[in-house]
Amino acid sequence: MKYTLAILLALFILGCNDKEPEEKIRNVRTMELIQSQATSKHNFNGIARSDVAARLSFNVSGTVKRVYIRDGQSVKEGDIIATLNDSFFRLKVNEVKSSLKQAKVKLANVKSKYKRIKKLYVNRSSSLSDLDNARTTMESAKANYNAMKNRLEQAELKLSYTKLRAPMNGSISNLNIHKGENVTTAMSIASISSTGSIEVPISIPGSLIDNLKEGQKCTVIFDALKGKTYKAEVIEVSHASNQRTTTFPVVVRITERSKRVHPGMSATVKFNFHNDVNKNSFVVPLHALMEDKKGHYLYIVDEITNGVGSIERCDVKRGQLTTDGIIITSGVGSNMKVLTAGMSRVHEGQKVRVAN
Repeated sequence: MKYTLAILLALFILGCNDKEPEEKIRNVRTMELIQSQATSKHNFNGIARSDVAARLSFNVSGTVKRVYIRDGQSVKEGDIIATLNDSFFRLKVNEVKSSLKQAKVKLANVKSKYKRIKKLYVNRSSSLSDLDNARTTMESAKANYNAMKNRLEQAELKLSYTKLRAPMNGSISNLNIHKGENVTTAMSIASISSTGSIEVPISIPGSLIDNLKEGQKCTVIFDALKGKTYKAEVIEVSHASNQRTTTFPVVVRITERSKRVHPGMSATVKFNFHNDVNKNSFVVPLHALMEDKKGHYLYIVDEITNGVGSIERCDVKRGQLTTDGIIITSGVGSNMKVLTAGMSRVHEGQKVRVAN
């Protein structure tokens, strides 16, 4: 009898405790949707260059006498970069000067003779033949004198070519000559790049080229100048692609002058592209968007009272992926609270507490 009472008592206690436990209210994180224009950010790498650059070479051949600058040095217009041994060219100038002096004396003599014969001819003391011969001799001497003047100008010009001068303010690069080295005409000995304006050529994929136009603003940062951002604008947009990479060449120009920026620096060009198709769209984190057989959807927290609401499924249509998240084109509205964490641990209708 006692044994039976014990069993009944145990069953009674178990029956009293057989109540279904209350579901624990989970804390969740959400974001409130705000209607705004969607943008996508894109970065492209390039190497800075000068907007004006030139290869430097001597206009005459010779032996390098002296190099005045070093690679990477800044120069001003007219500065001497290097000189050639000018002994031969000076000798040539002196030789032509001597010939010019002789031609000048000869011209003076034949002019005097022509004037004398002309007077005699007027007085009928000389023949027309003598006058013609004197005129011919004078014209020949005059032509020879002018030719000598031209030869002297050419000789002096070639002498000046033994000094290679900077054609503009800029920075020297690719300097490849040394004292005593023989150089020939038009042999490239260095390059000069203007420091007045810096450009950065980049390559843009075909999917983005229609977003660019001349005058469009962007920013540029240089690896060597960390922490500094420079304003820039697009100056060239080519719609002819590079067949090997199917990209399109674009050039941007730095609009801020800086002595710290030099040609050859590695650069990153940054663009913010506005999405014209999805103006006033919503952007959510990519991990907040889920997908099943029915399509894409978001979990939202609805009917919130005292911080507690219920999970509801919201079917949506997605747009482009941007650096800020994924664009949602339909299915949502302003002020909705979208679940941004723990989506796999909740279900429709579940009560959750929205974290502040």
